[in-house]
Amino acid sequence: MPKPGPIPGRPGGGRARLAGVSGTATATVRLVLLAAGCLLAAGPVAGCAVTGPPTAQPSHSAAGHPTGRPARPGPSPGGTAPVRVVPVIGRDPAALASQITAAERVLGEGGAPDAVIARQALIVQLACLRLTAHPGWANVVLGEVRSAQRAAAAADIAATADLVALTPPQPRLPTWRIIAAQPLAVLRADYQAAQAATGVGWTYLAAINFVETDFGRIAGPSTAGAQGPMQFLPATWASYGHGDIHRPRPAILAAARFLLAHGAPSDISSALYAYNPSWLYVDAVLRYARQISASPHALTGYYHRQIIYRLASGWVLLPPGYGASRAVHPIPLHP
Repeated sequence: MPKPGPIPGRPGGGRARLAGVSGTATATVRLVLLAAGCLLAAGPVAGCAVTGPPTAQPSHSAAGHPTGRPARPGPSPGGTAPVRVVPVIGRDPAALASQITAAERVLGEGGAPDAVIARQALIVQLACLRLTAHPGWANVVLGEVRSAQRAAAAADIAATADLVALTPPQPRLPTWRIIAAQPLAVLRADYQAAQAATGVGWTYLAAINFVETDFGRIAGPSTAGAQGPMQFLPATWASYGHGDIHRPRPAILAAARFLLAHGAPSDISSALYAYNPSWLYVDAVLRYARQISASPHALTGYYHRQIIYRLASGWVLLPPGYGASRAVHPIPLHP
């Protein structure tokens, strides 16, 4: 949980997407810890995009296996296409490697319709979740992923493991609303304006926004009282924020000011740790930021991910419109 005073709140309720694996021995150790249930907080895992209650970060449960059940369509959140059929994910390393390779290829090339990007992004999310339940498969899968897609896959698997390790399963669904995000072009301009004003790299701000609230789609305070798209405690906002804590541009600028005051851009790792005191969090944000910097289409892929929440009974997908419309219900992801 976020500390009072100068440290901004942690991701609201554990909102993190499933993403990132390095393919190193360290990544494997993280996956083992994850499997052991070494979780610090509850919430969605966004980077990979999984979530838990408003308080902490990504969450993890047994590997989520899509059911193929039609999802109830809902409003498209800021460009993200709603999921209508959950893809079926492979149950062995070879199948996972094939699916990840194909999905990362589409996401890396860019230019596909939103619905296609959203589906391929969800395949990556679910495949990464399955690997957190089978830590021994991670290096095998990465060894079989095509070389052109291996860096992106490694980052996604490792980041997902980090975030899942931060989020324990929750007993009940969150009292969130899944709302529309600002258009990606507008958010990118906000990140870059904050970089111009503070010198803090815009890719770090984008990665934080992604991990904290899925680019502002998760609406609702964390259990610690953190608010807005960058999840600030009111006391911290009083020191670094100007304007409305719930508006993306002021929140992004406040996050840049906070990072600058805590060592960025020269020591971005320490600044991120001050933002959320967990080295797993720092690792995940750095992985996403590096991917956004390395690939011109990475940010688009992250923007089109879905929100997956970890319950004690298993993973569920929270569709656009969840919490705002009685017609929109969580979609179970069965192992």
